[in-house]
Amino acid sequence: SSGINAEWSLRPGFQDTPDEISIGILGSQLTKELADNNFGKEALKVVVDKVFYKADLDADNLLDRRELALWLHQNELENKAAEIKADFWDWDENQDSQMTFQEFGLYGGLDDISAMDFKKEFLLEDNKLNYPLLEHDHPVLEENGSPSLAGIISRLYKIFKVVDVNEDGSLSWEEFVVFSYPEDFEEVHQLASGERFRKLDEDHDNRYNINEFRKYYNKHVTINELLPLEYRTADRMFNACDKNRDGFLSYEESDECFKGHIAIDHRESVWLIEDGDKDGDEKLSREEIVEEFDTITEDDDYFHDRDEL
Repeated sequence: SSGINAEWSLRPGFQDTPDEISIGILGSQLTKELADNNFGKEALKVVVDKVFYKADLDADNLLDRRELALWLHQNELENKAAEIKADFWDWDENQDSQMTFQEFGLYGGLDDISAMDFKKEFLLEDNKLNYPLLEHDHPVLEENGSPSLAGIISRLYKIFKVVDVNEDGSLSWEEFVVFSYPEDFEEVHQLASGERFRKLDEDHDNRYNINEFRKYYNKHVTINELLPLEYRTADRMFNACDKNRDGFLSYEESDECFKGHIAIDHRESVWLIEDGDKDGDEKLSREEIVEEFDTITEDDDYFHDRDEL
């Protein structure tokens, strides 16, 4: 049994992740608890108390935008993790809790591409990746209109590299969660890469001074607790990212700094507060969530399909 315990200690912390669909403001586990109690109002009060125990960081019995956003972010990661938890362990061939691109390609990550094709085209004899081929810009389609094998794999490899924040050539469990949702990630990375913020380079010199970067940062960073400590103010991040110490951030420096630090869309927290806040304090109380639960969850299919459970 000690061997089994040792093996599980290496696994990412997803073995107990619930698989149930979630009401966003509750999360998977609390959604299941509420469903098990037939969505009764008394059960809802108990569940909401548990939300506050975990989400009310300043213990003022109210959820503000920041607290709610962090809570929703945690739920989103758990829900995504539940969908792919088996894939990570199945494809992690040496079971070191790290996913290399070789493992991804050889052990099942490429649904429509065989391991043999992947190995033949993109691995060298020593099992190392053929980096020049992977990093080349391949067309999305072949001349006959069929999907391009090289285009698909090179695109995935580019996403893999961006998600690999510490650049160690493999993905941790948290990085793999992001990698597994390329559509979501690419939309977010367009924000994170700075591509939508070039207009903040007001003097058009292809770099940001400190004032321009403050505007860039304030436009981009919604919840600074989701960034590393050294990035949690604009000035500290500017200094950390100014690698050549010239007092400016080139586009490349700023994009590299934001790489992999996903800017979750937290507008949902604002919308939930707008739906549930009845006393105008821009926060949600336990009572408001309970009384306005139908309104807060009106876009959640799981809540409105609960009679089918």
